[in-house]
Amino acid sequence: MSGRIRLLSGVKLLQSTVASSKIVAPRADRWSTLSGFAGYQQSTERSTTRPAAIVALGSLAAYAYYTNSTTALAEANSTVAPTLEPAATPPPVDVYLRPAILKGLPREVILYQYEVCPFCCKVKAFLDYHKIPYRTVEVSPLSKKELKWSEHRKVPVAVLDDDILQDSSLIISRLAAEIEAGQSSQQAQQQPQASSSGSKSWMPWSKKGSESAAQPETQVPDSSVGTTFREEEAYWRQWVDARLVKVITVNIYGTAKEAFQTFDYISATGKFNWFEAESARVAGAVMMWGISNKLKKKYGIEGNLREELYLCGDQWVEALGDRDFLGGNQPNLADLAVFGVVKSVTGTDTFMDLMHRTQIGQWYERMMAQVGDSSRVGAN
Repeated sequence: MSGRIRLLSGVKLLQSTVASSKIVAPRADRWSTLSGFAGYQQSTERSTTRPAAIVALGSLAAYAYYTNSTTALAEANSTVAPTLEPAATPPPVDVYLRPAILKGLPREVILYQYEVCPFCCKVKAFLDYHKIPYRTVEVSPLSKKELKWSEHRKVPVAVLDDDILQDSSLIISRLAAEIEAGQSSQQAQQQPQASSSGSKSWMPWSKKGSESAAQPETQVPDSSVGTTFREEEAYWRQWVDARLVKVITVNIYGTAKEAFQTFDYISATGKFNWFEAESARVAGAVMMWGISNKLKKKYGIEGNLREELYLCGDQWVEALGDRDFLGGNQPNLADLAVFGVVKSVTGTDTFMDLMHRTQIGQWYERMMAQVGDSSRVGAN
């Protein structure tokens, strides 16, 4: 109901109230007898009720005019309780930067995962390479009952002591920063900076306040003047999440055969009973195969899926140049991310075609040797 309607309703109510009221102003000498009071009442009702009503209605009319005028409305608006400014939205976290606030390497790492999830395999590749012991909890892709305690419903979810992190790149950046923070500051200070001529520009510490360790400049050739080692690493880590994972996903679900190849892992885990495992395997494979075309549109992948896959392999090999790894003599976070994603589809036609139709195989073999055996200490 608008303010004008409420005001008019109030005026009408007051009119009826005044009309039915008996406004009397007796003098003291007329209270001596009941008859005198009654006579006074009769004589004064006509003379006092109407003037009082007129005054009241006149006042209301003036008030109504005032409150509905432009000036009054402006004044009313200026006296309304002040509007609270919305709370400032915290800036988004850049998951590809090492955090500046650290807590030390966790004593215990628990990874909630799907065994062949590309994002989960990225985290496992990092943990295996750095020989960080960890336990895994296999999550049912149908019920996700293993995550009922958490607000996060997507894997991977990592429990680092008392901290809970969700997002593979965020998990890796946090752990990488903890490892690098453990290196001696003297070693970091001894790394050569880029020359003023710009011929060498790989400066790992260039990210303001977030990088605490460095790698020798000689590990990485100057393939992009003005680009730092960490900037190149971050670029390709983003490429893994934004492109490589999506291209591999639409390839492994592009045919019913490969979709079932991908979900065969559920039976191999041995965690779920036969009915639960078969239900998840069949339902997952059929569902993902069924929505593969929608995924292509969602991810903006057009044309032949295999050609897009080979293009990704060629792009990565071109980025390596004459280096053994993108990190130079040793893998960096981008190497580990690509390796984990590719390893997640081992045994599928997609994996075999990628190895045989591109030059990525040699780099992959070097990565296998560098990462070595898994550091997983338990699985549930």
